[in-house]
Amino acid sequence: MYFLVRRLTGRGGSEALETDYEGNALTLGTESMVQLPGVEGALQLDPAGDGGAKLSSRKARVTMDGKEVRSAKLAVGDVFELPGYTLQLIQPPGGFDLALQVTAEGGKRPVDHGRLQLAESAWSIRKVSWVLAILVFIGFLLIPALGLFQHDLADTLRKSPLPDDGLWISGPLVSAHTTAGVGEDCQACHTKPFVMVQDQACMECHRDIREHADLEIHDRASFTDIRCATCHREHNEPQQLVNRDKGLCVDCHADPSEWQAPGASGMEAAHVFTAEGHPEFRVALLRPQGPGAAHGWEVDRVRRGSGPLAEQSNLKFNHQVHLNPEKVQDEASGEALHCASCHTALDDGEHFEPVTMDNHCRSCHGLSFDIFEPDLELPHGDLRAAIVAMEAHFIREFTDPVLRKERAGQKPRRVPGKRQAAASCQGNGLDCGRAEAMKEAEYQFVETGCITCHEVLDTGLEDIFDRWFVQPVNVTGDWYPFSRFNHTAHLALAREAEGEICEVCHTASMSEVASDVLIPGQDNCLGCHDDKKGDSAVDCVGCHAFHLDTGTLSVQARNPHGAFKAAGAMRGE
Repeated sequence: MYFLVRRLTGRGGSEALETDYEGNALTLGTESMVQLPGVEGALQLDPAGDGGAKLSSRKARVTMDGKEVRSAKLAVGDVFELPGYTLQLIQPPGGFDLALQVTAEGGKRPVDHGRLQLAESAWSIRKVSWVLAILVFIGFLLIPALGLFQHDLADTLRKSPLPDDGLWISGPLVSAHTTAGVGEDCQACHTKPFVMVQDQACMECHRDIREHADLEIHDRASFTDIRCATCHREHNEPQQLVNRDKGLCVDCHADPSEWQAPGASGMEAAHVFTAEGHPEFRVALLRPQGPGAAHGWEVDRVRRGSGPLAEQSNLKFNHQVHLNPEKVQDEASGEALHCASCHTALDDGEHFEPVTMDNHCRSCHGLSFDIFEPDLELPHGDLRAAIVAMEAHFIREFTDPVLRKERAGQKPRRVPGKRQAAASCQGNGLDCGRAEAMKEAEYQFVETGCITCHEVLDTGLEDIFDRWFVQPVNVTGDWYPFSRFNHTAHLALAREAEGEICEVCHTASMSEVASDVLIPGQDNCLGCHDDKKGDSAVDCVGCHAFHLDTGTLSVQARNPHGAFKAAGAMRGE
C-alpha cells in the first residue's frame, strides 16, 4: 500500500513537504516509519478504504476531541493530536491509499531529558552549559553574522580559520550553482539576513526564464503565491534542485476549471499517469492556411481518440515500400533500409534532423530530365527555376546547329521511367525548345517526376510558368510540443535490432500514405510507465516542462509593479 505524509513547513503553513511511504500500515513515533521526535510509544494507522483508517496506539498519548483514546476509526477530515503535533486525515491523491497531514506545534513538543536531570547534578554542570552556550552563540552566530553587514569582512572570515557564514549551510549546492560569484558568496542569493531567498535574487541570473502560463490570459491570482523555491530546493542531499513531487502539479491540474482562462478549451483533469487518471495525448498537426499555405501554417492540437488523424504535409511517401527489402535496398550496402537510414536524431535525443531531398532522396530519386544528358538534373525546391532550366536546356538543344544535328542523328536508348525526348523537330529552334520544355514539364507535373512525391495543382493556364503549382511541403517536426521524450534513453534499453526497435512504437512498415500519423498515443507509454504497475513510473516533470516558451517572462511576472499590474489593467481591474 502507498501512503502520503504531508508535513506543513514555513510560516503560516504555506509550504509543505510531502513524502511517499510503502507498507502494510503507516506507523508514527520516535523510531517508526514516520519519525515524530519527542513522541513516546508508537501509533499505527491501517487503511480502511475511502481514505479512512483504523487507529491503534501503543503507549502513545492520542487525544481526539479533548479525550485520550487508544483506538478509533477515522475518516477523511478527522483530526487527532499527539504531544507536540496535530494530525489530520486528508483526501489521498490518485495512487495512494492513505494521506496524512502533520503539523508541529512550536513550543509544545515534549523533550526527552534522558536519565540525567539538572537537579541531580552539581552546579558546575549548569555553569559549563552556560559557558558552552555563549561560545556557541559567539562562534556560530555572532562572528558569522558580522559578515552580513560588511561584505569585505565576510570575505576575510571565509579566508581565515575563524568561523564564517559557511557554518550555516544546511547542505551542498547543486553543481550548477557552484560557480564564481554564487558558490562562494551566500549573499548572492540570501540578500536579506534570516529571510528566505527572494524570487528577485533568482531573476538576477535567470532573466530569460518564463512562467508556466501567460499571465495576460490566465488569472494571475492563481500563480502569485508560488515562489521559485517552492519547486527548487537548494542545499539538499541528494543534490536534486527540482522538486519532483507530483502533488505540486496535481494541486492545480486536478481541477483546471478553477484557473483556466475564460473561453479556453481542451484542458482536462490529470491526477496520476494511468488510463483513468490522465487525459489522452494531444497531437500537434500542421494545417496550411489558405491556398498553397499562402497565409502560413497553423498548429492544430487534436486529442487522440476524438477522430481520425491525418497529416497535411503535401508530401507523398510510402513507408511500406521503402522498408520492404524486396523493393528498396541501400545503394551502398544492398541491405534493407531501416528508420535510421533517413531519420537522424539531434543532440537533444528527442527531435530529428529534417529529411531533405539532397541528403536522403536524391541518391535514389534523381531529377534528370533529358535522356541525352542523364547527369543533368533539375533544381529542387524552386518551381520557376526548374521550368527556366528546362526551357533554357531544350532551346539550346534546338538552336545550336551542331548539337541539333548531333541529336538528330542519335537514337536515344529507352530508359524506364523516363520520357522519350524528341531527337528532331520541324520548326525554328526557339519554338522547338519551348515545345519540348512544355512536354517535359507536363511529364514531370502530371505523369511521373515531381508529382510522384508532391501535390501538384494544374491551373489549366497556357503559360508554362502559370500552368502548374507545387504545393509547399511542411512536415511536422514536434508532435508533442509541450512534452519531453528522450529517444536515446529508450533505445539504450532496447533488445531488438536497430531496424526493429523503432517499429515497437512507430508502425511505419504498415503505412502506405504520408498522411498517416505514426506517433504513438498514451496507451503505448502506459505499457511501461503506468503508475498502477510501478515498473517504471515517471513523475510529471519527467515528461512535462514547467517553464514554457509561451509563458510570461519571470522578471516581469514576479515584479509586483510589472506584468501583474499590466495584466490587471487589461481586464479593467
